[in-house]
Formats: sequence, C-alpha cells, structure tokens
Amino acid sequence: MILLRVTQSLDSAARAASAVEAPAPYSGGGLPKGGIMIVISIALYVLPTLLAWKSGHRRVGKIALVNLLLGWTVIGWIAAMVMMYIYTPPPDGEVDVPHTPGQ
Repeated sequence: MILLRVTQSLDSAARAASAVEAPAPYSGGGLPKGGIMIVISIALYVLPTLLAWKSGHRRVGKIALVNLLLGWTVIGWIAAMVMMYIYTPPPDGEVDVPHTPGQ
C-alpha cells in the first residue's frame, strides 16, 4: 500500500515536471537600454565641448580641458557651460557691436 502511494506520487510529480515548459531563449530584439543610457550620458557630459566646437569658440581648448577634467563634478560641467556662453571679444581688426538684450 505504501509502495503504491509512493509510486503514484512519483508518477504525478514526473507528469507535473514534464508539463512545465522552459522559457523561450532571448532572441535579442530591440536596443539594450543600458547602451542607450551610456551614449546619452556621454553626449551630455561633453555637451559644452561640442557646443564650443560647433560655434567656433576661441577658447574651445580651455572649455574642453575643463569639461573633460572637471566635468564629472557638476560644478565643473556648469563652469564649462558658462565658459562656452561667456562673452569673448572679437578678433583683432573687427569692431565690437554693442548688443542690448531684448532688441
């Protein structure tokens, strides 16, 4: 009697184990979110340098140096961004035109 119950329980356990299907393997669809976040983070990190380079700023080297060495601190990144937007005098021989904000 005990042997019959043991074999029945083993038989039902074997049926239950065979009924569970293994999950489908990952097929690699879509872009990995971690990679996208890394690319966005790097782009934001070097944003002051990219803006200075794109606008042809005279101090692009100094901005890049501050950005790359101190940009990991938020203050260094803000300093590089301020350096990018700060006033630069025109090159020698050009006339500086005064600008009034709002006009």
